[in-house]
Amino acid sequence: MEEKDLKPNTGIVTSRKCPHCGHNEIGYRTPDGEFHALKPGSLVQVLMVEEPQGPALETMTGLGGILPEGEDQETYRPWVPDPLTGSKKLRLKYGVMVKEGVFDGPMAGDIYRSAYIKKLEGLIEKETRTPLPVILDRFFSSAHLASGNPRQIAQAMYRELDEIQNPARLMTEWLERQDDESLAKVMALPVTEPSTEGPVSEEALAKELEDLSLEGFLVLLED
Repeated sequence: MEEKDLKPNTGIVTSRKCPHCGHNEIGYRTPDGEFHALKPGSLVQVLMVEEPQGPALETMTGLGGILPEGEDQETYRPWVPDPLTGSKKLRLKYGVMVKEGVFDGPMAGDIYRSAYIKKLEGLIEKETRTPLPVILDRFFSSAHLASGNPRQIAQAMYRELDEIQNPARLMTEWLERQDDESLAKVMALPVTEPSTEGPVSEEALAKELEDLSLEGFLVLLED
């Protein structure tokens, strides 16, 4: 580890919505407003001090607020087309988190693809139980793709693995054509899948996507 990596840093433990996929992450924020995510394997040094008062507290929390203004104030909403809301498998397979204000009208193919890759990136980032090369080798015999940061890995998986790209390709095709044939390809499920479970609320869908694991998502792609 380089010497600069051991430089002491001070901040307040906080949480935020990931600007890429919208899931919650824990970290600490420095007085200059920079957020540092805490992940398995992070080297930390804990210094317990009395809670800062007055100007010190105002500086640490950003002009007297809980969080400074910026990307952490952005909100994300889950999106999945109405025909898919009655199936949990389809909601988890195709559902994405989209930043509010990105689009006002119907969902567009390029926006969906971007949100889909960010979804994959978020699943990679929060995977802690099993080493990523092991997961990729188990599902795709592609352990070599587990190189780089979560965004680079997600992009490489999307670019090189048809199984990963297919959901976004099918959804984009339906968004562009809006025909029954394209929708049928999107909704193709094993015969064991119930025809309907009833739609869920936006909050429930967001919770389902938040609880989804990378391995759970990859299992869905095998259907």
